Amino acid sequence: MKQEDKTWCPAIEFNETDRDLVLKAELPGVEIKDLNISAEPESVAISGIHDHHTLSTEKELIPSQLHYGQLECNVDLPAKIQVNHVRAELVQGVLTITMPKVNIASTAGI
Repeated sequence: MKQEDKTWCPAIEFNETDRDLVLKAELPGVEIKDLNISAEPESVAISGIHDHHTLSTEKELIPSQLHYGQLECNVDLPAKIQVNHVRAELVQGVLTITMPKVNIASTAGI
């Protein structure tokens, strides 16, 4: 099986502030248009594809350690989030997803 035929999950870093959950994923060479980010109140999913583009004159001297093909990563969240306010940006190969937490005090009366 070729590497680009395997599904892979990027390396991630997960942090929390008083207001937000912040997930960062390493996605070098992936374009934002090739990603799909799906947020649920208690989870977030990243999926997409990283195409393997080589020039016709390139020859692979050692097996590539880069990830190509279908990517998929599902992360359960430690707190509920406001799904309609999730923000994502991809800067220099790092995807940052900022997810505002649900204000526990405002949902206590529901």
